[in-house]
Amino acid sequence: MRKIRYAVVGSGWRSLFYGRIAKALPERFELAALGCRTEEKAARMREEYGLPAVAGEAAVEAAKPDFIVSAVNKQGMCQTVRHWLAKGYPVLSETPAALSMEELAALWQLRRAGAKVQVAEQYRWYPVYRAMLGLVRSGLLGQPVSAYLSAMHDYHAAGMLRGLLGLGREEMRLTGCTFAVPVTATRTRTEVLTAGEVVLKEQRHVLFEYESGCSAVYDFMSDQYHSLIRPRTLRLRGTRGELDDRTVCWLNDKNLPERAELDVAEDPATGEVLSVAFQGRTLYAPPFGPCGLPEDETAIAQMLQGMARFIETGEELYPLADALEDAYTAFLMASPAVTPGAGLDGPAGEGMAPGWYQRRTGPRPWK
Repeated sequence: MRKIRYAVVGSGWRSLFYGRIAKALPERFELAALGCRTEEKAARMREEYGLPAVAGEAAVEAAKPDFIVSAVNKQGMCQTVRHWLAKGYPVLSETPAALSMEELAALWQLRRAGAKVQVAEQYRWYPVYRAMLGLVRSGLLGQPVSAYLSAMHDYHAAGMLRGLLGLGREEMRLTGCTFAVPVTATRTRTEVLTAGEVVLKEQRHVLFEYESGCSAVYDFMSDQYHSLIRPRTLRLRGTRGELDDRTVCWLNDKNLPERAELDVAEDPATGEVLSVAFQGRTLYAPPFGPCGLPEDETAIAQMLQGMARFIETGEELYPLADALEDAYTAFLMASPAVTPGAGLDGPAGEGMAPGWYQRRTGPRPWK
């Protein structure tokens, strides 16, 4: 198998994931260059992380990568993607693909014109989530009818809900509101907090009603990724059973109820998920073999492999149309922090309290 060589443009926290993948799986992946804006920043990345950091576009191009990974900030993401596409490079974009309908539509037009662009939406490829999705697709729970998700935000959640419910890019109605909630701060991205300080965080609730008749509830608090007291929760209800995190309840062939747990084996030293099984049947095994990577890097590595396959064959691991749909859905989900008055679309609907909003999908070119 030919080694996949990629260059990352951007030197923030997210870019480090791509460096760790290359170090853990050097026979499969090579970080050809990490593009920084200044030589000072490049020198710091080389010294602190041992990454092949360079300054300027010319140095990135000189590394001759197979494709570019755009890992800049959200505000500059779409512009960076379009810039490197214009140079003739395939581009794997970090999420979200864009921050406006105009940018989403422009990306779709570029894709239709032949541009090789994909989005690194990784959550469906997390080991346990991948196993859950496989279990749902097996039909054990019957036809999916509703879901509850409190685990990931915005466009990530939109894609996961579509995956759980087996939905395409269908029409839907959203009803939601954002509340300011006092919580105790427990951790940031870099440190554990023990002062017991109570701070205000945003908690967003959104009800999805899909054209197919399925429904979903999104519940996310802004500190959930890092909080030590906010577990991630996922629930999927089907006509013949229910998945409640790692607990599965279903009807057997005699229509009698059964109950069992997903069996998740982890490496105690690294946290790597080594297997996920259900009643003796393997639902997940490490796609690259045990390599010490945690769930996020494991999922991103699959996106890198999917990008290489897309360039070679045109097969999409996560279709761009889905990425645009999920980013668009995040626009519909957005609301201000709770305040007296109306939502973004004007006065609240009839019978709705101030602060709540209701939106429906509209025309979009990738539909």
